[in-house]
Amino acid sequence: MSEPRLFGLVGRFASADSLTDAARQLRSLGYREVEAYTPYPIDGLDEVLRPRRRTWLPLLMFIGAVFGAVWGYFIQAWDEVLNYPINVGGRPHNSWPAFVVGTFEFMVLCAIAAGFFGLLASCRLPRLYHPIFAADDFDRASVDRFFLCVGARDPSFDPRRIRRLFERHGAERVSEVVA
Repeated sequence: MSEPRLFGLVGRFASADSLTDAARQLRSLGYREVEAYTPYPIDGLDEVLRPRRRTWLPLLMFIGAVFGAVWGYFIQAWDEVLNYPINVGGRPHNSWPAFVVGTFEFMVLCAIAAGFFGLLASCRLPRLYHPIFAADDFDRASVDRFFLCVGARDPSFDPRRIRRLFERHGAERVSEVVA
């Protein structure tokens, strides 16, 4: 069995202001692997933790929509023009107005599927277990306490420095979490 490795350092705070101040200082010191767990949304905390975070989800949905439109039109045109041409009322076989509705529906289906699966991938879901669940008193994160975790993957991770910073900002408890 492998030896447990350090996942990160977690600080438990009693107030949202002290958590936000600690997160702001961690960000200014260059820490990037910082996560906050709070019982309710805190105004401005997201901008402190991840300023100007760019997401690739809209681009993925656009690519899915283009793929769906091209594929939906191709399937209908292939079926009507090449595979099984039927003369309906003397119209041409490749009559694009007849294919618009089906193409649009398939385009929307592919864009939504790309968005759904892209969201699951970007959130790393489904995840049934996360090492942060093993932190001391973490069940209070959904009730009345605020947790700030600095991941050990951060290039500038220094447990003593982070512990001092958490204690300076009023952390009730600082503990290590193993993966």
